[in-house]
Amino acid sequence: MWGGKVMYSSRNISKKGDQSHEISLDDLDFRIISLLVTGSDNKHISDELKVPLSTIQRRTRNILLSGIVTMRIEPNFRRLGIKKGLLHVYLSTGDIKECTLKVAKMEGMLSASVHVGNSDIVGEFVYEDSEQLVDTISNIKHLDGVDRVMWSEEVYAVPVEAENVLSAFKKMWEKSGKYSEKSNNNNLNYETNNGFKKSNHRNNSKRVRSNRKRYY
Repeated sequence: MWGGKVMYSSRNISKKGDQSHEISLDDLDFRIISLLVTGSDNKHISDELKVPLSTIQRRTRNILLSGIVTMRIEPNFRRLGIKKGLLHVYLSTGDIKECTLKVAKMEGMLSASVHVGNSDIVGEFVYEDSEQLVDTISNIKHLDGVDRVMWSEEVYAVPVEAENVLSAFKKMWEKSGKYSEKSNNNNLNYETNNGFKKSNHRNNSKRVRSNRKRYY
């Protein structure tokens, strides 16, 4: 069951670090996100959810502006004859953020991220030959605080089932819905204990439910 009462507020979300874009997500937004991550376009989402295309377009635009969902277009490096792999960087000392930023600026890097549990930094990179690979590893080893660098080459990738992503989202939203329902119950108890009429709360709840499916 999708959590119709789930509301998620994303505050101070910046685009390119200069402007903030605040957004509150409801049940429709969650459904849109679940279809976006599986590769659906706005027209398909509109048909699937039976919601006007203009509404889907506007909501999708707001979701993307918030940074909650990002779109990334990447070439098929294997078909282009370019190798792709991962670099695992282990630090002994130094500033991990500064080191990650330096790795991200190196030629061939697609991404660089900080990890916990094994290596400190994982870099996704592409290279044409072994010489370029050795040069990249050597440059990383010369950074302050780097202890060692390990690498692995991607042989091929297999597609994952879209349902894997959807099920993960649904579990999260259902859990959030329970918290939302608990919060609503606490508000009801607060109002009852402070002299508010329970009947008025019920009437307000009916009005909220009646307007729930009106998407704008």
